[in-house]
Amino acid sequence: MIHQKISSKQMAVFMYPAILATSILGVPSITMKFAGHDMWLSPLWASPFGFLAILIAFRLNVKFPGLSMIQCSTIVLGKIGGKLFGLLYMFYLPHLSGIILREYGEFILSTVLRHTPLFVVTGSLMLFCAINVKSGIQVIARSSQFLIIMAWFILFFILALLITEMNPNELLPFAEKGLKPSFIGAIAPAAWFAEYILVSFFLPSVSDRSKAFKITLLSLVVVTVTMVAINLSCLMLLGDLTDTFVYPVMIAARYISYADFFQHIESLIVAIWISGIFVKVSLFLYVQAVATAQWLNIEDYRPLVFPISFLTIIYSYWVVSNQSEVGTLLGAGGNLYTLTFLIILPGLLWGVAVIRKQGEIGKGSSQ
Repeated sequence: MIHQKISSKQMAVFMYPAILATSILGVPSITMKFAGHDMWLSPLWASPFGFLAILIAFRLNVKFPGLSMIQCSTIVLGKIGGKLFGLLYMFYLPHLSGIILREYGEFILSTVLRHTPLFVVTGSLMLFCAINVKSGIQVIARSSQFLIIMAWFILFFILALLITEMNPNELLPFAEKGLKPSFIGAIAPAAWFAEYILVSFFLPSVSDRSKAFKITLLSLVVVTVTMVAINLSCLMLLGDLTDTFVYPVMIAARYISYADFFQHIESLIVAIWISGIFVKVSLFLYVQAVATAQWLNIEDYRPLVFPISFLTIIYSYWVVSNQSEVGTLLGAGGNLYTLTFLIILPGLLWGVAVIRKQGEIGKGSSQ
């Protein structure tokens, strides 16, 4: 396996779009449907799932320094059990990536390229992501730093421009039906927060692992604050209409109008989202390629990148057939399915390692 090193700060930066790139558009609508006017609370209740995913990934890394979740599964569960564990992810990761890619394609087709064939939109993105991934984790990290820092400033610039249009009265009534609806609304963002388990595949490449845990937690805090800010903005702008729009953030951006010339800046939202999705798809493609190479005991993951990219495009057609099915997969059932693979199974792996007293505490510690 090719070993390139990145810093913990670089990992924290690219985990930001890994969580938010797809959630930024759909979470406000989904949480509003369940939580109502308390939708802004749902990301707060969901964030502990991110902490749990980070904790599991780092605990596994402490017990098995330099090994990813796929590699340590053969130590914990034995060769056959480990291979079966990895096989589950060989099917799951392309499925999840296919959903992400299809969500990107449907968004682009419904907003800016209405007459463009879907395979052109998704295929062009996968081509650039594949080139990015074949260049190595360092290139992914550096491209992420440039794109995400720029996108972060644009996003908060847009949110700042929307302040004058916001109506704080939309926050009321607070907890009209208790906190239960906001907890139910947290199921959707919890699935996105669970994607922090991906750090298990990046930690072997981190050069300063002693700092990584705290910096990754800081990334979690920033993601949570961003998600809360977006939910608050959509709620105070759109009120009860938030759950009637597929992409509430796009509708919110259309409220911006200054001096009759500074308006129609929803194109900036599209630019932010494409930047974020490029990073997210690249990261998921990297994880798929690395996990597959480790499962097959192949030294170099790079020959697998383009075949897996093609497989992901096929999955994007197979898992859903239209926009409404994408929404269904992002609902409660689909999110429980995601939590099973990203929290429960890795948690069980760590639990078995603890019970069997496998691995060593102290070597290659990440905390």
